Amino acid sequence: MIEKSEVQKPAPKKTSFFKKFLLGIGGIIVFVVGIYCYLRVRPATTTIDPISYFSEFSSEYINMTFEDIRVDLYEPAILIDDNIFISSDFAEKYVDDTIFYDSNENILTITTLNSVKRFDVGETTKDFLFEKNGVCYILDTFLEDRFPIIFEQGADNRLIIARNLAEEKLLGKITKRTGAVIRTHADKKRDIIDDMPYGSIVEIYGTVLDYYRVRNENGMIGYIPKKYVEEIGASVVVPKIIYTPYELKKPLNEKVRLVWDQMAVEPVHEFTNSRYDNLDDINVISPTWFEFANDDGDLISRASARYMQQARSRGLLIWPLLSNNFSEPQFTQEILTSTTKRQHVIDQLIEYAKEYNFDGINIDIENVTQNISREWVQFMRELYPQLGELGLCVSVDVYIPSDWSKFYMRDKISQVVDYFIVMAYDEHWSGSPKPGPVASLGWVEEGLILNLEEVPNYKLVLGIPFFNRIWAQTSDGTLETRAISMYEANNRINAADVNLIYDDLTGLNYAEFVQNNKTYKMWLEDKEAINKRVKLIEEYDLAGYAAWKLGLETGDIWEELSKMSN
Repeated sequence: MIEKSEVQKPAPKKTSFFKKFLLGIGGIIVFVVGIYCYLRVRPATTTIDPISYFSEFSSEYINMTFEDIRVDLYEPAILIDDNIFISSDFAEKYVDDTIFYDSNENILTITTLNSVKRFDVGETTKDFLFEKNGVCYILDTFLEDRFPIIFEQGADNRLIIARNLAEEKLLGKITKRTGAVIRTHADKKRDIIDDMPYGSIVEIYGTVLDYYRVRNENGMIGYIPKKYVEEIGASVVVPKIIYTPYELKKPLNEKVRLVWDQMAVEPVHEFTNSRYDNLDDINVISPTWFEFANDDGDLISRASARYMQQARSRGLLIWPLLSNNFSEPQFTQEILTSTTKRQHVIDQLIEYAKEYNFDGINIDIENVTQNISREWVQFMRELYPQLGELGLCVSVDVYIPSDWSKFYMRDKISQVVDYFIVMAYDEHWSGSPKPGPVASLGWVEEGLILNLEEVPNYKLVLGIPFFNRIWAQTSDGTLETRAISMYEANNRINAADVNLIYDDLTGLNYAEFVQNNKTYKMWLEDKEAINKRVKLIEEYDLAGYAAWKLGLETGDIWEELSKMSN
């Protein structure tokens, strides 16, 4: 028998070195993963300087924010003795583009529908204006008195804050007791640009994920978690001042029925020419009286008191035309880019209006390019209230919308005219690479639709052609063309004894014939074409028609034009 004391216990198991290593590695992994997970959930605490972080700002001058925009302009504001002066660049871009500074002549102009105010700007600081580096600086209260805008320094004096009072803004209050932070992006791992104490107010400009895009009382723009912000209502709206145009001395009170009467060189005094035989349907005649004579803004005048008497005896209103000089296109740029020269043109028109007592003016300044687009608009803004003070009707002639004519700024121009005439012709012109119609019906309608996106229908007048274009193509491909009257088009067709074909693509009658080894083509502006244009005027309830030009039409088109309702 074996004694109890003699029973051997099993020896304890020994942990191998490899198992110990694995356990150690596992512990390290758990620790690293824990640190990683902590860092993933832990918000970033790095605070950056927004002045140096955002490319729109500069440490070399005072910076601004406007609504939720960091203003990217050179020196948009200047502080002088605690007074805020705002750059004309900022004022024109963000306050109102009727604030216009001519840096060449140091003149600040502010226009409304019934006034033009100009201020000389010198290098010496004045109470509310001064010039620096080609920029005009304007005292903030000067702008605040005229526009729904307010300027103030941010609470920490790092930025100037500009607020558009005409637009309602959602407001929020910070509800986190320990405060919150604004970050550069809608992500807690992105850098901090500013602290927001409990109870402080922000303007809310939108939502990104679970964040609000806000501007705080320092003027800093960034993102803050929505859970830390309580919406508390909206800002008070201050409406823009409404300016009313002057009343017309002789309003039409019916649709426009205008024809242009071209005088290339000499004035017309008597209505003895046969082109004046068919004036019964029209209510406005526009003689081409005025033209730029030189780059100083002097005008050529073909005005005639006798012509006025003749037109009056027919019951017509007279809106003389002012055009730029097509043979000297540089005149247009020289005149429009000078405040003094623009006013010189306007002053002459005012004097002529007083002398001849006409009823309106028709502006036909063509080939406006991008480099003078701003000045073109300014000319019309300065012209409208000054002629309006005399009770004159102001109309303007502008091409069909296209890439090359977009610089006419139709939306802005339509605000400072009584009638906006779209010259719905010259779809194909003398320089066209291939033959085609003067104005196909589809092209005209498309142009009207585009215009109506920017011009109200009660101002929009359809310009219609009284002329045709005949094309001749030789066997070697040479293309010849010239504009002809409706009369000549009919004579050419009759002489060639050709039958008209209706062209579905253009909506016009078409003629083609061969003479003298040339193939002639015409898409006809005729009675049927006029009838369709009248239908477009009715369909889109336009303000009327304007026809270029008197004397090129055949007598049968007047019956169609008379069908336009008043």
